[in-house]
Amino acid sequence: MTYRNAPIHPILRLIYTLFRITCWVGLSVFYRRRLVIGREHLHFDGPAIVVSNHPSTLMDPLNTGLHIPQEMFFLANYGLFKNTISNWILTRLFCIPVKRKEDVAEGEARDNEAAFEQSFHHLEKHGVLYIAAEGVSWMNRYVRPFKTGTARIAFGAECRNNWQLGVKIIPVGISYDAPRLFRSRTTIEYGIPIDAKPWATTFQKDPEKAVEDFTIKIRKSVAALTLDSGSEADDTFVNQTEIMVRNNRSDLSEQDKYLFLKDFLSKNIHNKGLKTQIDTYFTALEKAGLTDAGLSKVKGLTSIIQGSISLLLLSPFFLLGYGFWFLPCWLPWLLCKHLNLYPGYDSNVKMLAGLFTFPLAMWGGWKLSFWLFESSLWAWVTIAVLVCCGYLAEVFMEIAKSWRERRAVRDFQKNDPAGWRNLREMRAEILTAM
Repeated sequence: MTYRNAPIHPILRLIYTLFRITCWVGLSVFYRRRLVIGREHLHFDGPAIVVSNHPSTLMDPLNTGLHIPQEMFFLANYGLFKNTISNWILTRLFCIPVKRKEDVAEGEARDNEAAFEQSFHHLEKHGVLYIAAEGVSWMNRYVRPFKTGTARIAFGAECRNNWQLGVKIIPVGISYDAPRLFRSRTTIEYGIPIDAKPWATTFQKDPEKAVEDFTIKIRKSVAALTLDSGSEADDTFVNQTEIMVRNNRSDLSEQDKYLFLKDFLSKNIHNKGLKTQIDTYFTALEKAGLTDAGLSKVKGLTSIIQGSISLLLLSPFFLLGYGFWFLPCWLPWLLCKHLNLYPGYDSNVKMLAGLFTFPLAMWGGWKLSFWLFESSLWAWVTIAVLVCCGYLAEVFMEIAKSWRERRAVRDFQKNDPAGWRNLREMRAEILTAM
């Protein structure tokens, strides 16, 4: 399919391509698993506004835009443009500043006319815009009410073109299991595009009502593509349910687990009895010093012995991989700690810092190997081995964690048989409901 992209200078297009490649590398390393669903909805042509929820600050546009074929311009919060250097960079790299209420000082006028005009002009050139419609990033499962900017831009651009422009809204849902953590999991789901044109008559009769109703429709479409808790109070329920599905539905693929969980939550998000059951179960687990993963993996002494053998065999690779990659992983964490930013920026800082610390570590490993073996071939082999050992170190830590969890459950079973049976019965009753 041929996409009618907005006219962009070849040098800027090259820069965007380089950023896309860098982003792909960074996200592939930062996340242990990136599940992408609904790619078939990305074969759209013409002007479009990509809209997502906003649980992880700058990671949201990166995760969203990586799979969109066209270059995407980003409506970004005005505060990022206040610095002279960042303003110069962002205005040249596909970003449009938007003033939120939070960005306006007392007595200062909140004027977004320039942002709207630039957005209209970009859509008229068949460009693609990205908007995080919640306006503010919160590390929650709850998809908050959307700002009306998306609807106003879509309708405004269509009005200027007699409703013949063909603006589409591309809804995107992003679900993170731990937005701040390195090697966590994320799911990006793209939904069916929403056309703005059918709203022409409604908008002409009552513009404000059309904007409000269209905004609600967009939010519902995005929320349906995420593990939406429906309220901040129910975030814990979603997190606990996700843990149980992941631990106890090994028969399902990652995508099927996500779809099963999304369907289950949509049916039970208001089930107070089940929420109480699950919360009571996890409270009892915490009191006993156990985890649901440990309880789901209890298979007797044999499994513990097998885990011990696996740890023994993997220990040399762990020592080499952990020893080599510790500093490149620790320095981004240390930087986050010293910057003391809003926690939602932790993942951004870690990934950006990792784009420097990881290549530097590999360069240092290559130079050291070349000095030892005096051979470029062996230097590259050494780097390949170190990368493999890094992944094996991660496998080692996962096995070690599982081993500790199973051992803790086995000890608890031995010391408190009644408590262990009670936990098993609670867990079985919850799984029956799933």
